[in-house]
Amino acid sequence: MDGKPAVSWEEDYEQRVNPELMTELLHNAIPVLKAVQWKVTSVTEGSCESVLPLTKASTNQHGTHQAALISLSADYTGGLALTTLLRGVPLAGIHRCNDEDSASLWLAAMDVKYRNPSTGHLTATCDIPANIARTVQQRYFNGKRVLVTLPVIFTSNGELVAEAEMRYFAQPSIQLKPTKSNPRISPIFKQKLKASARMIAGLRASSESKNIRVDQSHERQAAGPHGELLANRLNGVLPQLKDMVLARTRHIDETLRSVEALEQVVILGVGLDMRPFRMNEELGTPTFFELDLPEMLEERDRVISEMKSTEDVKRHSMSADFKVDKISQLLLQNPDFDPKRPTAVVFEGCSMYFTREENQQILSDIASLLQHPNSLVWCDLVRENVVEGTVPSPDIKKFTDGMEELGERFIFGSNSPTDFFMTCDLPQTTSTTVGEFLGSDDPVLATYQFAVGSK
Repeated sequence: MDGKPAVSWEEDYEQRVNPELMTELLHNAIPVLKAVQWKVTSVTEGSCESVLPLTKASTNQHGTHQAALISLSADYTGGLALTTLLRGVPLAGIHRCNDEDSASLWLAAMDVKYRNPSTGHLTATCDIPANIARTVQQRYFNGKRVLVTLPVIFTSNGELVAEAEMRYFAQPSIQLKPTKSNPRISPIFKQKLKASARMIAGLRASSESKNIRVDQSHERQAAGPHGELLANRLNGVLPQLKDMVLARTRHIDETLRSVEALEQVVILGVGLDMRPFRMNEELGTPTFFELDLPEMLEERDRVISEMKSTEDVKRHSMSADFKVDKISQLLLQNPDFDPKRPTAVVFEGCSMYFTREENQQILSDIASLLQHPNSLVWCDLVRENVVEGTVPSPDIKKFTDGMEELGERFIFGSNSPTDFFMTCDLPQTTSTTVGEFLGSDDPVLATYQFAVGSK
């Protein structure tokens, strides 16, 4: 960052923050705003105006606005005014973006004073003073965290209804991730990790897909109400995602069952995968090695501790950052891991978020552990045109756009898992697409592949 926005205000207004676009994006991201017909009416650099209509859904028993909805309107009016100063920067959770180029913004505190009843449509205005606006831009575009208090004024029929002071944090999203030099993880990044794991658990727990049925009570417990809600919301936006997750769940299960005399299962990025409990007896009680970031393992331990009954499973939870740590070293340091035993390594839902070089390092390192002829590694990959955005099908484009809106932008894909696995010292590889696995001609399912490799 060089201390200055990269685009002009006119360009930013047209592409990122104009009222029509922001109303649509915020309605999609925060359904209650759509339910009460809240909308953005005016945006300039450093200011925002919105309207909270007087409707049945937004009023209380006296026919005036609910105080909580006024506070909600204050949050997004002030937040959008602040967003206008981050010129050219997509907002995580609202715009299509990834952690490398987006801003994370959240409300830290608020103070709302209600002056009069609201007897008409309620207009909220946030105007950021010029000196504060300059400070915000200078700090953000020099890579520093912003902490700022902004005023929001509410009027109705010419009368002052409420005054609010809204305190916000804004920070480049990439800074929320832990690094080797700064391992401290932010609460926002921790929440994103947990939400993603719960969502996948919710999708795994679903048994309503027309293509595949997987009943998994452990995953329902892991998902909880949060995971079920996220999964249900996603089903409306990305209908193929459920089939993808259920298909890969069944494909992994079948792959594990196929390993003769299986003794060890290594799950990379384990999240809230309850496979060790669901398949322990069926697989002959192997030892499970569960690797993930320490914050995710904490959540996993919490979820497991609240389960009413869990089998006596041989498990080892191991903290790991796959961009930094060498998986083979971590496993070989564990006295219960033996690379000479029949081992299955599951690298699920990860490859598309690492670069080609990072994936090669991870998979080559895994390959060094496969010293028994029955050992293998399972991995899922998307095709290259999904990453490049050159897919010819509008259905695929809609799907990838939806994933980007979730902040899940893919950065790696391979058209030939067999050839790619060859570069990772895994010469014996078979692969199939989800479409082939499910017998479906949906073009979206043809872009997602499962690969099983061995030495």
